[in-house]
Amino acid sequence: MRAFVVVFLAIVIPGGLFLALEAGLLDAYLEDIPTETLILQELHATVSPEELDARVLEALEEGRQDDAEMYAEIAVYMDRPLGEDAAAALAASQTTSATVIRNTGSFFEGFVTGEGSDNASFAGAVTSDLTVIGDIRDIGSEGSKLVAGEEYSEVILGLSVVGLAVTAGTVASGGGGLPARVGVSLLKVAKKAGTMTKSFSKQLGRLVSKAVDFPALRRTLSDVSLSNPNATRRAVTAYADNVKSAEIFPVLARMNDVQKSVGPAESVRLMKYVRNTDDLDNIADMTRTLGVKTRGVILLTGKTSLRAFKGAINLIRWALEWVWALGVAVLGWLGMAGGRRVLRRRRTRVAEARAAAQPNKLA
Repeated sequence: MRAFVVVFLAIVIPGGLFLALEAGLLDAYLEDIPTETLILQELHATVSPEELDARVLEALEEGRQDDAEMYAEIAVYMDRPLGEDAAAALAASQTTSATVIRNTGSFFEGFVTGEGSDNASFAGAVTSDLTVIGDIRDIGSEGSKLVAGEEYSEVILGLSVVGLAVTAGTVASGGGGLPARVGVSLLKVAKKAGTMTKSFSKQLGRLVSKAVDFPALRRTLSDVSLSNPNATRRAVTAYADNVKSAEIFPVLARMNDVQKSVGPAESVRLMKYVRNTDDLDNIADMTRTLGVKTRGVILLTGKTSLRAFKGAINLIRWALEWVWALGVAVLGWLGMAGGRRVLRRRRTRVAEARAAAQPNKLA
């Protein structure tokens, strides 16, 4: 009977949960379910300690220091220490001399070119943009193509104009000037690095076109020597009054939210999972929960939003834990109840035996 109760609970509760999910009856309650518990459940169910070790060693061998450290963070998150070989290799790569040599050259490369491949170079690229150097460089490069009637990048040129307008204070930002400035830089670097998806680039291009009047910009740039940074800046700053930023500002602010959680380099890398602004919202929410582990969790699980972890399989795993705990509690209660019944029966038999023996004593 007791086993039947546990089996019944193990079948009925998860089954009922699955049907309720499919019918959408639990949508209003999904936000209250502990997401991190579900994430850890899936990681433990799908990722072995050996896989984490292998990913750390592979990343180090290929010079992807950032990835190696990311997987090490996930190992800590899962409470699964790295194996001796992986831990030793990672420690050797994190010595002061190795870090300085690796980062110095990468930072300056990113600062000069506006492109990057690791944390230091991405940081350099974003820094050059935040100092307006990157905007003027890109306006000179892409603006020259616009004036000449050649193919140019609307996204890079438009974002550069928006960035310069924000920096110059000619665009009403509602107190969001710095976040927007950071967002511009991150999106430009992502576009150059090739991590921005085609679908998101297309959507961003539409927003940029609404913010920047390219025919008017072409007329402005036609009268300027774009090889002269100061002249370029003055001309674009004067034009910037025409920038309409209302629709693009929320996207820029969301990019800054991601950056605050994971840093500039990971923000750029995560753009490969963003197909539209809704995806960007999902990634931003995910980074707020997982921080720099976000991309690693995506690579290990294939899930790009917190809600994805609240699917039927993970929720059933979560429910089964409760069922198991409930089953143990029920069995414990039944055991205690049974024990009390046995004790009462023994006491009754003892009392009856004593009562039966009492007349004999009197005789």
